[in-house]
Amino acid sequence: MSDLFDGYDNSVSPVYSQVDPSKPLGYDLEAPKRFNYTLFLYFVKLVEVVEPEEKVTLVLEISEAWFDPRLAWEANSYSGINTLYVRQEKVWSPTLNSYKVNDMNDLRDQDFRIVSIDSSGRVNTTTSLRMSINCPLNVAVFPFDSQTCVMQFTMPLFPIHFVELHTELFDGIANSTAWSLMGNAEWDMINLTNRVEILAYGDYQLATFEITIRRNPMYYIYMIVLPSFIINTLSIIGVFMRKADRMSKLNVGLTNIMTMTFILGVMADKIPKTGSIPLLGIHIVVNLFITVAAVAVTVFIEKIKKVVLPRLRKRKGLWSYKLEGILEDWMDIICMIVLETISCVNFFIIIGFWIANS
Repeated sequence: MSDLFDGYDNSVSPVYSQVDPSKPLGYDLEAPKRFNYTLFLYFVKLVEVVEPEEKVTLVLEISEAWFDPRLAWEANSYSGINTLYVRQEKVWSPTLNSYKVNDMNDLRDQDFRIVSIDSSGRVNTTTSLRMSINCPLNVAVFPFDSQTCVMQFTMPLFPIHFVELHTELFDGIANSTAWSLMGNAEWDMINLTNRVEILAYGDYQLATFEITIRRNPMYYIYMIVLPSFIINTLSIIGVFMRKADRMSKLNVGLTNIMTMTFILGVMADKIPKTGSIPLLGIHIVVNLFITVAAVAVTVFIEKIKKVVLPRLRKRKGLWSYKLEGILEDWMDIICMIVLETISCVNFFIIIGFWIANS
């Protein structure tokens, strides 16, 4: 320790900066290599997804590694000692900034941060972060949607000519079994990848980790889709009941319209206000229009019966008798079957998306 830190200044970085940015990388073969910095992700946990704000909160366990040649030693000269553990404030540490992040909290104890230093000058430390990242959501097929969110880190002030960023994933989290433990009750994690990108408006590297999450639609199937289908089915039957009076039929239809409007409002509070109408919204709106059509058809049929039936009864003929029977006995049933068929098709389209998504 005495020999290693004799003359060491932790306020000065080990980044070699005598580089001409106008020339290709590695043009000077005699110069030291670029500062090497690695982000190693070994755990991620999805905490919550706030759809209206397009915000995703995650907990990350990250290991950081970099080389400081001033902290290298010959192990054989010190009884084979290969590793030292010291307080982080004793060594120079790079500043890690997050990109496109709402907020980020370091969960480590600020007073007890430890780093390991090996004899080659490699410095390692770990950090636990709680991040809220901006994640634009595509809700066109809500609630059967999958979203891709990106976590990006960069080292400000150090362009690509000075620093070489690397990203790695722990082997234990690079499989579907591990991903199944990283989601929450509503979302499942289905993919996790890593890469290094270049910032679009500067020569800075971005250490990038990308997650893909898929929504579990069971809640919406059992709490919205199935109840709305049953209510719609019963409402159509109630609207076309032959022995019910006109006001009772209208009450059934208007009550269902209010129910569908309420469900639509509940769904609207769960998703961001985008230009596209989600699949579940289309399903509910179709149910709403089916009920409106049922009420309108009922009123229209009543008007037709009052006007046409008396005239048909005055006429004596086979066709008049058949048409009278259709209007009086079968018109309500035919309209009910047509609207119930449309309602069933609308329901099975949603179920088809569910099956295809599972």
